[in-house]
Amino acid sequence: MPEKAVVTKDDIKQGLATVGLTAGDLVMVHSSLSALGHVEGGADAVIDALLETVGTEGTVVVPTFTWGEFHKAETAVLDLRNTGVKQEVGIIPETFRKRPEAKRSTHICHSVAAIGPLADKVMGEGIRSFGEGSTFHQLYELDAWYLFLGATFNSCTELHAVEEYMQVPYRHYRDYAGSTVILEDGTEIPSQSVEFLRKPDKDWRNDFGKMRAVYERHGVLRVATVGDGEILNARTRDVFDIAVDYMKENIGFLLSEDSQKLLAEEMG
Repeated sequence: MPEKAVVTKDDIKQGLATVGLTAGDLVMVHSSLSALGHVEGGADAVIDALLETVGTEGTVVVPTFTWGEFHKAETAVLDLRNTGVKQEVGIIPETFRKRPEAKRSTHICHSVAAIGPLADKVMGEGIRSFGEGSTFHQLYELDAWYLFLGATFNSCTELHAVEEYMQVPYRHYRDYAGSTVILEDGTEIPSQSVEFLRKPDKDWRNDFGKMRAVYERHGVLRVATVGDGEILNARTRDVFDIAVDYMKENIGFLLSEDSQKLLAEEMG
């Protein structure tokens, strides 16, 4: 096995600058620590690199999703302080959400954590998972960057926002009536969340990985190499708007080839 590349905080900051991130920016970050190599200082070094790059006027947002644990549950309890996310989205968001200055939103499956002056504005209403009023709608409205730090477009949640906007026929809504959110101060509130889930009738599968080539063709994707991994960065509005254009031509565009065939059969 080849040795992992050694990556420092400064290496990450240089990569972030290369893909256009700068002071005052708002950025949503999907991440994989292991994909970068051996990062000196671990997850905290990555978080510090992000926060130092955007500065005190900038805001960093990370996914703190609990979809894997809760999406099939009849009812669920999301404890904003204590419900962990390492298994679902990795050690960087898990470490980030525990920082005392971080705020966490209240969607039962698709919460996020944020640090910075725009944190409150990106929290969303805790109702829609991806649609109007959600964090992913707010990222569009606020013209955020959408960044992958060692991660790939397979983890691009903003593309689910496209699916909800287009009301794709292979997803449906479910609510979480009877579920509870425990706020940071211990207050318990009833969940208002709904989720836009793949229908259980068939094995619907997305293929978001192909979107990297799409965004490269459109000239909106910035790329840098850091250690053993890459940093990919694009504007949320470009990620969303370009995908919408493709979906208008083919409502199943964000599905795998097999699932597109299933959809074509279902739609006649």
